Amino acid sequence: MMDDIRQWLDAGAEVHEGLRLLNIYAPNKFLVRLVSMRPERYRPLLVRNLSALLPAEEKAKMVPLAAQFSLRKEWPFLQDTNCPPELKVLAADKITAYHNYVTAHALLFGCTTLGECYETAKKLIENYVENRKIISEFTYYKEHHTLLGKHPIFGELNRLAELRRLPLPELFRRWENLTKDIWRLRKQVTERSQPHLLPAREARLAARQRELNEIDKMLAGYGTIQHN
Repeated sequence: MMDDIRQWLDAGAEVHEGLRLLNIYAPNKFLVRLVSMRPERYRPLLVRNLSALLPAEEKAKMVPLAAQFSLRKEWPFLQDTNCPPELKVLAADKITAYHNYVTAHALLFGCTTLGECYETAKKLIENYVENRKIISEFTYYKEHHTLLGKHPIFGELNRLAELRRLPLPELFRRWENLTKDIWRLRKQVTERSQPHLLPAREARLAARQRELNEIDKMLAGYGTIQHN
């Protein structure tokens, strides 16, 4: 069984063969009907259900693989040489968001405390929202062949481009300000004061950390000792 599923995934997860394997190893009439009606839309569910039959260490690898199959089919422009680099960054983020969403969805049914339910549902919703934001960017580009540019990644990439134009003294000042900002945000996240602000704070913290990492690389390029 496991060899059949692995070979099917390695060969590209063709729908008809997948349905045949599903009927043999994990019969599910409802899923068969869904995939048969709209193969491109529900193919990731087919991949997910068959991948679930593999050992745990392989399942973790197969969820991102399923997302990649879906991306290549649904958004073919990602393979174009002239595809904007911002969309390729978002493609990687979309795979991560999909993986996190699927994981949280599976864990949700095993929660035993309110705290676990809250944390798992929070992760599920956040990654669902992130996935929808990226789909909005992809859909707009697919229809108009130009960027929508509303996802936060665009602002972040613009800030990184501005950083690369800063003189060394300004770069140091920015490094110091970011270090203080990160310390403050980490404190707020750890203390969990005002829980309704936690998702926004975590997102800002991650963005500030990426910016700081970029400055560290630039300072290292100047021959400056990096700070941790």
